[in-house]
Amino acid sequence: MKVYTHFFKINETEGFRWRTLLHFGNSWDCIGSIVMKNPGSSTFTKEVPVSKPEVLEGLSRYRFKELNWYEFSIDPTMRYVASLFAYKYGLDDPAQLSGVIQIFNLFYIKDADLTKAKQKAEKYGIPPLFNDALQMTQYDIDHLIAPVYLGFGSLAYSKEYGERAKLIFDAAIKLEGCNYLSCKFHENFYYHPQWLIPFGKNYHNGLLTLLRFKQETFYPTDADNAILNIPRNTISRSRVKSIESAVLENFPTRRYDNNRRLKSNENAAYGITIAEGYIEVRQAFEGKSKTAQPKASDSEVKKTLEDRGYISEKNWLGRKRLIDFGNTDSEIIEHVRTEIQELFKELEIYHWNS
Repeated sequence: MKVYTHFFKINETEGFRWRTLLHFGNSWDCIGSIVMKNPGSSTFTKEVPVSKPEVLEGLSRYRFKELNWYEFSIDPTMRYVASLFAYKYGLDDPAQLSGVIQIFNLFYIKDADLTKAKQKAEKYGIPPLFNDALQMTQYDIDHLIAPVYLGFGSLAYSKEYGERAKLIFDAAIKLEGCNYLSCKFHENFYYHPQWLIPFGKNYHNGLLTLLRFKQETFYPTDADNAILNIPRNTISRSRVKSIESAVLENFPTRRYDNNRRLKSNENAAYGITIAEGYIEVRQAFEGKSKTAQPKASDSEVKKTLEDRGYISEKNWLGRKRLIDFGNTDSEIIEHVRTEIQELFKELEIYHWNS
């Protein structure tokens, strides 16, 4: 796989990565498109424009004005995108793909930290090619080639980007090869490949999404049997307690209430609980007897958690089994620790006086 893109520097450390292409094999035919949140960690392999004539000839099919193309590194999300389309086409290995996958995004600030990326987008706006966000989104819509996977996650329902997501959705459902989508926007799951590929197959809605995309129908055949055969892993109570303790030890200054709950700061509206073999999220309050009062941001948090593979049930906005984070104890502990750090960043914008 090779990665080609346009890049517009904002300053020495920040910029817009736009019109990213994943190229496989020798063909330059487009084999699909994906729309996600924003560009992540991929960066220059060499900070000089592509100059090979045979590569430029292939890229010319995707040209917009006289812009330089750059070769970028392969980041984890791109590998998951490749795996998603390999699954779609019934291939055992993404290396067997042949052609180009187009990557589009809801916004184009390059930053793997979504919270920081959104803040930068507010400051820097859109790539300098466009007059406004609507023109930028319309360009993406006009260049979608099916099959199109929509993986913008919780941003589908966000105040800042929900309108763009809906415009793209309205265009995608009209394309042949996108019959896996319901015509009702809210009935679809917009899972990001970073969750869908490594973890989604072990969850009802994740596996259903994969089957829909592969079979190009909202009602895939044999889905019920496939879902019934999802592995139900078990873990001993003593092992659970050991893992929970090891996870909590990483956050000595973030604990509150019974020391099994964590929050990013004193004014955080949402807390994380590590207990009974789960990582769970709900409003941050002390004492079991207190009942959470509905908060306007609860629905946003639910969508954010759903995008990360959490299930909303009981009094929890989202909960997920610890065992789903890895196979060995050390792997689970490390992945849950990283998850908590990422959740702190996702949830820190919500506080009690908002």
